[in-house]
This record gives sequence, C-alpha cells and structure tokens, in this order.
Amino acid sequence: MAKDNIEYLEAVTALPIKQGEFEFYVFTISAKKLLSVSYTSERTKSNRTGIQRGLRRDRLITIGRYLQGKISGEPILPNTIIISLSNDSYFENGKLHIANKPAAEAFVIDGQHRLWSFKEEFSGDFDTQIVVSAFFELEDDKKALIFKTINGEQRKINPSLVYDLIPMLRDKNWVEFETWRSQEIVEILNTDEKSPWAGRISMVGESGKIISQSSFMTALKKLFKKGHIFNISDSQDFLETITQEKLLFEYFDAFSNEYSVEWDNKDFFLCKYIGVSAILNLLELIIADLKSNNVTVVDNDGLKIQSKDFKPYTDKLSVYRFSAKTAKAEGNSYVGEGGVNELFRKINQIVFPK
Repeated sequence: MAKDNIEYLEAVTALPIKQGEFEFYVFTISAKKLLSVSYTSERTKSNRTGIQRGLRRDRLITIGRYLQGKISGEPILPNTIIISLSNDSYFENGKLHIANKPAAEAFVIDGQHRLWSFKEEFSGDFDTQIVVSAFFELEDDKKALIFKTINGEQRKINPSLVYDLIPMLRDKNWVEFETWRSQEIVEILNTDEKSPWAGRISMVGESGKIISQSSFMTALKKLFKKGHIFNISDSQDFLETITQEKLLFEYFDAFSNEYSVEWDNKDFFLCKYIGVSAILNLLELIIADLKSNNVTVVDNDGLKIQSKDFKPYTDKLSVYRFSAKTAKAEGNSYVGEGGVNELFRKINQIVFPK
C-alpha cells in the first residue's frame, strides 16, 4: 500500500515467486534506475555486520568496458541481481512499487559489481534493462544465508572452460583470439593512468613513442602459445583477464622502478620490442621460481604477488642496463627474434646463474 509521504521510483510488472519459506518478486528495470536507490554493506575486520565483499575497482572497470562493447561485442547480463527492499516499497495488483530513496532503498545481496559498473565513470551513458529478484525486509541473517548459498554452496564454473569458450562465442579461432586479447591488454596498459606504460605506446602510428602497438602485441602473444602461462591447456593460474592484466602491471612496475632512467628512453632498448619480448620470456621463469619457493602467486581471490615480489629479480638484473650504445660496442645488434633469444639468454644467465 502506498504511503503518502513516500515518492516512488517506478511501478514495474513483477512475478511473485515462493520457494520454501522465502517469497520474492522477479522483474526488469533500468540498471541505472535501480543503482540510484541501491546500497550495500561491506564485511571488513571492523564491520562484522556487513555481508558483502568490497567493491573492486578493477572488476568495475572490466565490466564497464564489457558494457560499452569494448571486450566482446554487444553486452548481455542475463543473471539476476538480488536485492532486499524496505517496507516502503510494496507489491499490489501485479505491480511492484519501488520507493525512491536514493542509495537507501534496495540492499544488494548479490550482483553488486554488475550493478555498480553502471556508474558513469565505468560505463558512461550505457544503460539497459536488467533482471532483478526482490525480497522485502530481509533480516541480516537471511541476507547472509542467501549470499552464502549463491557464492559458497554453488560450484563455480572452471575459469578455463569460460576462457576456452571465448573464441567460439566470438566466432573466432584461438589464433585470432590471441591477437584480439593481446590488443586489448596493450590498450589497457596504454590507457590506464596507473600503468607504467600509460601514453607510451604508439597505438595508431603516432610518432615519438618508444614502441608500437603491433610490436607490443607480438611480444604478448607468445604468452598465449602452447606451453606458456596464458595458454588454457597449460595454466590454471592466469586465465582470468583481470589477473593477467594485474600480473603485467605489477611486473612492468617493478622494471620501471628499477630502471627509472632507462624506462621510455630511446637510448636504451628495455622498452623497445627486443627488451619487452625478452623480459616477458623472463617473467615465465620468475613465476616458476616463485612457485618453487612456495610463494602463493594466485589463489581464488586473484593475483597475490605484487611489484615488490619481483624486486629480488630486478635487483640481480640491475647490473645490466639495456644500453644500445654498450650493446653496439660489444658487437651485439639484438635484431629480430634471434636478437630476442640472444638477449633473453643473457639476462637469464644474470638472474638465474647456473
């Protein structure tokens, strides 16, 4: 029943459903409209009454890019967002009337990243109808039970299966997928202001940049080949796109810190194709070494290592400065794939002396 002092956001056609002791209502609504009245409560060490995981900005950025069609074409979000409404909202004659209380009416139990990615800073003006399941005035223990059931009891799909399906869903073969995914990573490295590569990659042939998009992609695509860390048949660690990107951010950050003079300096070849390709080859050996020393590289929450974990390796390598002048004086031209292999052997011997 409507209340005289309550403004209502919208009256939506809803389907009432009863499952055991629970009754809820399924409907569709504009994502941005629902977001305007939604809130959640993060569970932290200091807030033990919260039930939600904290919002992760990296996930919001990735979903936002997906919503804008930058990852896999036209977006689709068929999974339901689950909320709990206050008693200021009500259901009557097949319509669910949602109270218009900004950031205070719809408690989001599940789907917070999908919903908050509709903020303008992540997805711009994009909006669409989303599917919602709404309960009324759930107590905190019931909210926690539903959250636990969805996120704890149900078995998650193996990420390698999702990853393996991407080429088929995009009507592409794996080789083409390597190209598409490598291009996406290069774009992220170049555009994210926190990236050590921000603004340093020539994306469309502009002059004055130390490395071209195509050269960087060629170096990255090796990581997707059979036997390498981003290949679905050879690794379970780095299958999620966010984990791949974070790994590269942290790794390159370690090099940009160690080689602050040489970074983005054309007198050195660290940031040119030869250097990038060689240190990406080295990355795979470093990951293997970290694992052999019982370092947790990745777990169910994502990447665990940071830039500082690569510092012992860059410290060892720091005796070598990637100087083009010195290399030329020593008779080393480092050209093409032969040059990559030669440079890789050199830096490998420094970091992992036999």
